[in-house]
Amino acid sequence: MVRYTPLTEPADANPARFAAARRHARLAVPSASGPPAGREAVILDFRQDGFVDYRLDPPRGIYLRAVSDGKWYYLHIRPNCPRLAAADGFGVETGPQGRLDRYSTITVQGERCWLTSVVESPAPPGYGKMHRHGG
Repeated sequence: MVRYTPLTEPADANPARFAAARRHARLAVPSASGPPAGREAVILDFRQDGFVDYRLDPPRGIYLRAVSDGKWYYLHIRPNCPRLAAADGFGVETGPQGRLDRYSTITVQGERCWLTSVVESPAPPGYGKMHRHGG
């Protein structure tokens, strides 16, 4: 298993990825009518690529933008992850092949939380308004 967290950097980590994650820590999306639904997705080789951006959507899940393809995904989290609401970062635990899917877990403030689903998603609500500076 591989763990990525914006709060600590493994020796082989991509510094730019972790700097971006730290910069966006504690950013939560505005309330939406509900989390994205869709077809199950798998992010391959997540251990090498990781994520470039994320937004917390407590208590339901996390919007995560993968480095590998630039797409947004929504990680649906089981309801018993109470620390997500106050989190300033999280870790991702994948399988031995680095697959991020519905069988993966996240770690929030030392507590392991199970995913129920990973789906492709549009950008988080309000994300475009925060990023209109030409990109």
